[in-house]
Amino acid sequence: MSESLSAVVVAAGRSQRMGFDKLLTPLGGRPLLLHTLERLLQTQVPSEIILVVRPGSEGEMNAVIAPLHGKGNIRLVPGGAQRQDSVQAGLNAVSDSSEFVMIHDAARPFITKELIDVVLAAAKLSAAAVCGAPCSDTLKEVAEDGLVKQTIDRSQLWTVQTPQIFRTKLLRDAYKIALQSGDTFTDDTAVVEKMGHPVRIVLYHDINFKVTTPSDWKLAESHLHLGDGDFAQGQVLRKHLHDLNNHLTPLLGYAYLLSNELPPESRSKKFAVSVQTAGERCQATAALIQKIIREMFPRKNE
Repeated sequence: MSESLSAVVVAAGRSQRMGFDKLLTPLGGRPLLLHTLERLLQTQVPSEIILVVRPGSEGEMNAVIAPLHGKGNIRLVPGGAQRQDSVQAGLNAVSDSSEFVMIHDAARPFITKELIDVVLAAAKLSAAAVCGAPCSDTLKEVAEDGLVKQTIDRSQLWTVQTPQIFRTKLLRDAYKIALQSGDTFTDDTAVVEKMGHPVRIVLYHDINFKVTTPSDWKLAESHLHLGDGDFAQGQVLRKHLHDLNNHLTPLLGYAYLLSNELPPESRSKKFAVSVQTAGERCQATAALIQKIIREMFPRKNE
């Protein structure tokens, strides 16, 4: 069951940091945008996909997604000058029957059903949810002259990604308030936070990066060619490892949600934390196995 979930895929950017139109450029033989939409359709979760594109590019975009015609309910709408304008245009096109809406970056081609399911489960609890992970890098505040002003305490800081899932009415109401405030937002959870509504975060460590820079492009190409190793054994091992990581995604996400819902110091909470810890250790082991596979069965571009 789709849970009346609509997907708004934001594809109205200009790829300024990449230097070329990344969404329409072939990545592994097909446009990056096509990879993202194909994977989203394969999840069979959203009942509709609203693709927000640059005004005037509708014809070009329709030609790119032509191979997907008949495979799902995809509708194009023109975006706006800023990301929040594009998201709002997508929201306006979402069906009134939609209970939940998912906002996703078109340049994140590694979306999975497992990831959508766990973020949707969190959204059912709090009406607003996002996937992310605690910051692992040291953070510095830097002045305009390039000198470090201070080191930021990262203990409670997370990086967030998409999908971000909300009750449709909540996000629409939040954007109405945002328009009145005149503030600029680059993240949809921030729009909801602005109106004072809490956002629940779901732990996610697997592959879900946004293709933004040339180095990201090379990394994405490597991951999209998961089964293209030079040896049959390497292909099989890479596939099984990829499947293992997909199974670990909901395990970690649900354990994290459960531990936050249980009373502190309760036996059940300790059990949930133990499950989460075990999952994280499995994920770390999978990363080591991936390193060994790359050494034993290298691809031409690795």
